Amino acid sequence: MSALPRITEEKIRKRATAQSWERGVEYFYAAHVANVIWREDTLTAEVEGSQYEPYLVRVTFAPNSDILAAHCTCPYDWGGDCKHIVATLLHLLHHPHEIEVRPPLSSLLRGLSHERLVELLLQLAGIHPQIVETAEELLLASTSPADNVPSPSSVDLAFLQRQIKAELRAVARTSYDEYLDEGYVEFGAALEPALESAEACLEADNARQAIAVLEAATMAWVEGWRSLDEELADYIEEDEYLNDFGRVWARAVLQADLSPQERAHWSKTLGRWAGSMPGGEALEIAVTAAEQGWDYPPLVAAMQGHITEKGAWEGEAPAFADDLAVIRLDILERRGQFEEYLNLAQAEGQHLLYVQMLRRLGRTDMAIKEAYELLTIPQEVHVFARELIEHNEVERGLELAEYGLSLEYPVGRAELAEWLRDEAQSRGRTELAGRAAWKALEAKVTLDNYKWLAEHTGAHWPDLRPQALRIVEASRDVGEIVDVYLYERMYRQAMDLVDRTSWFSPLGKVIEAVQGEYPDWAFRKCCQQAEAIMDAGKADRYETAIEWLRKGQDILLAAGRTAEWHAYLDHLLDKHQRKYKLVPMLKRLA
Repeated sequence: MSALPRITEEKIRKRATAQSWERGVEYFYAAHVANVIWREDTLTAEVEGSQYEPYLVRVTFAPNSDILAAHCTCPYDWGGDCKHIVATLLHLLHHPHEIEVRPPLSSLLRGLSHERLVELLLQLAGIHPQIVETAEELLLASTSPADNVPSPSSVDLAFLQRQIKAELRAVARTSYDEYLDEGYVEFGAALEPALESAEACLEADNARQAIAVLEAATMAWVEGWRSLDEELADYIEEDEYLNDFGRVWARAVLQADLSPQERAHWSKTLGRWAGSMPGGEALEIAVTAAEQGWDYPPLVAAMQGHITEKGAWEGEAPAFADDLAVIRLDILERRGQFEEYLNLAQAEGQHLLYVQMLRRLGRTDMAIKEAYELLTIPQEVHVFARELIEHNEVERGLELAEYGLSLEYPVGRAELAEWLRDEAQSRGRTELAGRAAWKALEAKVTLDNYKWLAEHTGAHWPDLRPQALRIVEASRDVGEIVDVYLYERMYRQAMDLVDRTSWFSPLGKVIEAVQGEYPDWAFRKCCQQAEAIMDAGKADRYETAIEWLRKGQDILLAAGRTAEWHAYLDHLLDKHQRKYKLVPMLKRLA
């Protein structure tokens, strides 16, 4: 049996938004987490939420305790871990002794006879009938040639179509629940086997076979939808599988070097599909690729070096212009048409790809010169600076990175600054590391960025500390500001900030830190949280109120103020004596 993974509060916090973190802390302290089980590499738990049934949390860990995946059955979809996952991870951190460790399923099943395994499966099917169709589809998938990735030279198109239709039916069966949980449904996942097969064909330079695969897959998609509820098509929104499908279609059409007659056929066919099938707009890029081919006049002019503001387009470029440009550039590189590549990259504004190709062609001086002139986003500078350093252009890579921090566009600035800081420090460039460290804190206030300055500026830190605090206090991230205050033991400032902030402020963390020195404030905040619930008569949240009261009780008892606690509790019992559900809970606190 594997040991429980190790995790820190910092790691948990970084995975969630400020609001999810604070709500997760509340759920943890309210003891909403139950039935926590560790099995092999997975932690599962039930977390009481707003619904009658608890939400189910599942977190999978790597051997080094990194989190590989975290899922909850709640409908949260606002980025990062939900409050239920946060509460579960806090339970792992603070109450590992309460977690039941069970053997992996594989060891439970190992050694059972074939007959017993069949018997167990049939019993499961009796309890959960949906397992029958799931097992059937898994068996179908497991018989796919070459583990679901057919060889480029021989693709069983009939089997591929059956597989797509079966997967589409499977997704449709769970679509409503998935839509409620995730806010979208990835119907396009049914096309994944076709994507893998077509991409294998293209890598083997067999574009015509890729087109045959994609045609069969598109027809299966269209036919599969005929047997489904038409309203399900409304669930298709931004489906990345479908977008990939359209891009692979475009690449296959361009890589195949079709004749004018073939291009006309595919332009018409793809256009018909794009206008009629569910998710068909994803094929618009392929329609354009078929229409233009490689002899579209503006494209030809761009590849020859005639660069205008319109790039490779006669009129306004479509939304997928960048994707189509990248596809064309990839094909040109495969064919060794490097000058055409460079011209088209410039014309289409693919400046990062342009300077990267210059470097690969041995034109490093020109690549660096062009990088200063063309790269306008710190994120792109970050990529190219790393590439320069990896190819022994250390000084010029560091200089370019520092230049990138001066760019006005903010995307990727924090990541660039943090990387440059650490890279420069590791190479003994302490002054550069210090400049980058200040830029990192300005771009993204975090406790780590603040601590780096505190720990690396030595005797200068007392003079620099006020400047760093001004940067921190200008941030909008209350959680990070509080983290810095607590690190600096600026408890008064942390308490004042919490008092001024709405309900999602990091209250629990501040109470934990200050309760020894400021028991009155900590006790009062616990009481405020509990009283808001009790006064409103929110019976479904009484347990949360009791947890706040229990925390307040611990604070007063630790301060030796037992009589004060009992007086307060008597006051609550008198005030809420008519609340039959609450009174017994309050009495248990006595």
